[in-house]
Parts: sequence; C-alpha cells; structure tokens
Amino acid sequence: MKNILKTFEVNTSGKDYVVGDLHGSYSAFINLLKGINFDKTVDRMFSVGDLVDRGPDSVSCLSLLREPWFNAVLANHEQMMIDKFLGGWSGAYWYQNGGRWGAEAVNDYKAVFVNHTAEHVASSPSLQIIDLLKDAEELPFLITVNTKSGKKFHILHAELPNNAGLITDEVLSDPDKVYKLATTQRGDGDAFLWYRHLFGSLYRKNLGNRSQIISESIWADTSIFNDKLSHIISGHTILQKPITFVGQTDIDTGAYGSYWSPAEPYAPTSPPPPAWAQLTCVELDSWKFYQATDSTFNTVDPFVITLKELDDERARNSP
Repeated sequence: MKNILKTFEVNTSGKDYVVGDLHGSYSAFINLLKGINFDKTVDRMFSVGDLVDRGPDSVSCLSLLREPWFNAVLANHEQMMIDKFLGGWSGAYWYQNGGRWGAEAVNDYKAVFVNHTAEHVASSPSLQIIDLLKDAEELPFLITVNTKSGKKFHILHAELPNNAGLITDEVLSDPDKVYKLATTQRGDGDAFLWYRHLFGSLYRKNLGNRSQIISESIWADTSIFNDKLSHIISGHTILQKPITFVGQTDIDTGAYGSYWSPAEPYAPTSPPPPAWAQLTCVELDSWKFYQATDSTFNTVDPFVITLKELDDERARNSP
C-alpha cells in the first residue's frame, strides 16, 4: 500500500457523491450516474470500496479506478483479491466470497510470476485484471473530503475500532495513526476492512419496527463519536436502506442482489431479489440519497438512529 490516506479539498466547480459497495454492479452504477446527472468534468464520485465480486461485471467496476473522477478506499474484497494474487492470509477466502471471476487470471499470474511455467500471461482478460491489481494495491484505508459547507467527511469501508482511544479529525489526518487504527484487529481482521460493531446486528434486517431496532442497538459503543470527529461514511454491512448510526452512515444496500436470472451464474438470490436491493449513493453537500438498479432510479431517506434515542432507551432499561 502506497497511500494510507487521501485528503480532497473543496470541489468548487461540481458536486461530490459517495457510492456504496458496487460488487460488480456496473450497469446499475451507470444508471445511477445517469439519474443524478453526473458530470464527469466537474463532479467527483467517492467509493466505500468492494468494487468486485458477486455481481456480473467486476472487471468494469475495477476499471473505474482509472477514471480521474472516481476515488475508492481499500475494502476487504479488494484485499482478498490482492492476497490471492500476491500472497496473504485473506486470499484463501476470495473464491468462496465471489472471486471465481478472477480464477483464470490467478492461474495465469502464478504460471508466469510464481511457478515460472509460462513465459507470458495466457489471455487478454487476465492481462487486464493483473494490470488493474496495481491500482487496487494503491487504494488508501481512508479518504477525507472537505465540502463547500465547511463540513468534512471521512470515508472508509467498514468501521473504526472501538476501545482505541479518542479518535478525532486530527488523529485521522496522521498517516501513522490511521494505519495503526485501520489494521487494529477486530472481528474478522483489520478493523477498517472487516469490523461490524455498529451495523452487524442490522445486517439485512427489516427496519419496519423502529422501537425494536432502537432497543436492540443500545449495546453498541457510541463513545467513539465525539464533537471533534467528523461524520463517517462506510459500507461493508448490507442493509435494507442506508442507516445513520449516530456519527456514521452505512450505504451498502446490497446492489449485487438486484441482478437475478435462473440461468445466471452470478445470481445471488432465489427466488428473485427483494425490492430493497439497490445501489445507493449520497450527495455530500445536500445530504440527499439516491438509489438505482440497472433499470430503476429513485430517492430514499436514510434510517436515522440518534444518540438521544439510544440514551433514552438505555435509561429505560437501566436497573
């Protein structure tokens, strides 16, 4: 990794958006860009990562890293991919988590660069994927975006580690401190890539019963949020709609699940997918949320869990 964090100054000419986990949902992404009238000459799209796996077109999504208007953070699926090619513990889990689309490229890569049983990569698709690995390796753990309103937003894939001391904007501007936080072991691995402390219990959960959701969320450690830490935008945990949990908003709404065909090898669900499985993005200055599949486009309001609601519920449940 060459970049631990990247900071972007105010976009004075266009709009800034953050998009949720693509997971190969390239046609949905193109439809989303059309719906928001995205202007590639002045607008910027930031990504919470997980560009690849599960959906039908991982290569096109990974190729977005070559676009000057598109900027992503490192996520666990990109790390699994990198580790499968270059070596690393998480590579052993890539194929079972949707990485079979890259199997031929892995075999070609190992034949040339590891086993030295071939003189060159065997196929042009493999060559394209291997070439894009260099871009994936350069993805930062954290992106910070400054906006016209004076607010800043931090973008990472999963979550901050709790019980790691006071985390502030100043801390998240220090590459050494960001690296230490990002690689703190929580859950399945590096916290920034894998952790699900806040959103784990909300995974694919029906959000119709608000009081129940609040009651089940009081155990979460909200002490990580403070007045010196700007809002965080993430993905990783699939939700039925974008959720703001005090100081963090998760915008992964299972975009790859919107693709379904009985004969489609990438089909993640059977029977056909739920209506909530869409690709979500948020415009930073207006804080408006948009969703798309490859054939639909709409706006959506986030499900918001406030600190006051949690504190009130904790008080009611205290002995």
